[in-house]
Formats: sequence, C-alpha cells, structure tokens
Amino acid sequence: MLYLVGLGLQSDLTREGFTTARKCKVYLETYTSFLTVSVQDLERILEKNITVLTREGIEETQEFLKEAHTTDVALLVAGDPLVATTHHEIIIEARKRNIRTKVIHNSSIYSGIGETGLQIYKFGKTVTIPFPQKGFQPTSFYDILQNNRTIGAHTLVLLDIQEDMNKYMNPKGAMEILQGLGFQEELICVSRLGSHDQNIVYGGIEELLSLDEKYWGLPPHCLVVPSTLHFKEEEYLEAFRLEVVT
Repeated sequence: MLYLVGLGLQSDLTREGFTTARKCKVYLETYTSFLTVSVQDLERILEKNITVLTREGIEETQEFLKEAHTTDVALLVAGDPLVATTHHEIIIEARKRNIRTKVIHNSSIYSGIGETGLQIYKFGKTVTIPFPQKGFQPTSFYDILQNNRTIGAHTLVLLDIQEDMNKYMNPKGAMEILQGLGFQEELICVSRLGSHDQNIVYGGIEELLSLDEKYWGLPPHCLVVPSTLHFKEEEYLEAFRLEVVT
C-alpha cells in the first residue's frame, strides 16, 4: 500500500502521519516544495531510514511504486500531499497498477494564507512565477493575476524552486519580474509561514523593492496580490504595513 503523508507547513507530522510512517518503508520528496526540517531530523523523529527521491525518481523510475505492491510505503511531502499536481499523477499511476493508496493530509499554504487577514473565499486562481531562462520568459501568470483582479479576487503567487540546483526564488526577484510586466500596486510578501520567525509585509511594490534581498531571509516565500479589500481585510492588513522611514 502507498501512503502519501503531508509534513505540514513546518514539517509537523500529524499523529496519523507519524504512526503510519513508523510502520512503512519511508521515502521523501523534496523538489515540489522547500523542506523546513533536515532529513536527519526526520529520521531521528521516526527512527527510520529515509530515502530521498529526485524528480526522476518520482516521475520516471518510480521504484517506490513497485515496492508498494508488496509492502507498505510512505511518501513524505512538504505541506499537504495533494497541493502539487505531481502527487495526483502518482495516485493515478498507483490505481493503474492496482496499488491501494491513502492520503494523510496536513496544513499547507492554502490553509495558512489566512494569516494575512484576507478572506479565503475571495481568492482566485493561484499562479507561479517561474525563473526566467534563456528563450523562456512566460508571462501567462500575469494574465491570470490580472483576470483575478478584474473579478475582485485575490491572487496567491507561488515562487519557483529548482531544488536540484538549490535555487529558491526570492521575493525581490519575483517583484522585479512583476514590475517589469507593469505591476505597480500594493502586495503582500509572506516568508516562512507558520514558523517561529514567519514574516508578513504589506506595502507598495516600490517600497518593498527598496528592501535588500537578504531582508527576506530563508525560503519558503510567496506573494499575495490583493484585489478590492473588505474593510475588515484592510484593518487586519494594516498591522503588516511596511513602515517607511523618511
């Protein structure tokens, strides 16, 4: 049997996730999100050896699926297992192979983003800003963002990661991309949501871009582009407004 076990925002296993992983052969997927705990710490907590899977191991070779035919296998993933579409594909493939599956949910960016004070039901489509590359500078995410604003919906903006190259997009780089596409509004930067040093900052893009890249600290980061705000959202957000020293 295959278990997809969410580690939550800060790698806090639920009781069910913990007891399940303890009885399984354990794999860990790290390329769809930033892991906030070391593999060694997870092994110590679970008292199990953990095999870290590359993107190829998840999407191509899939040895863990072959093993799930004859033994219990737990695939640990950051956040909630079904936020990343890659994990839907794993379940589809498991079903094709007649492998039973169970998802053990946990907290994710989608549940935690309420920390900003924005009302969850007012969010539109989520977008991701990818790293620009030679010959690859997509802008479709910006079209979606603008469409969300047109209908009065907030936008959760995820930032690209290239785990195999240890690259995690910084909010400053993401905002520079947005500004280059013509964005000049206010937005929210969220760093390390749910951690003891989480940071939420609200302000105009020019003000936020004036901050040094190092200000934002370690990942994970995301942005939120608010649309029309309810007065209660405005009141809540003001606590996070960047104080500009003149």
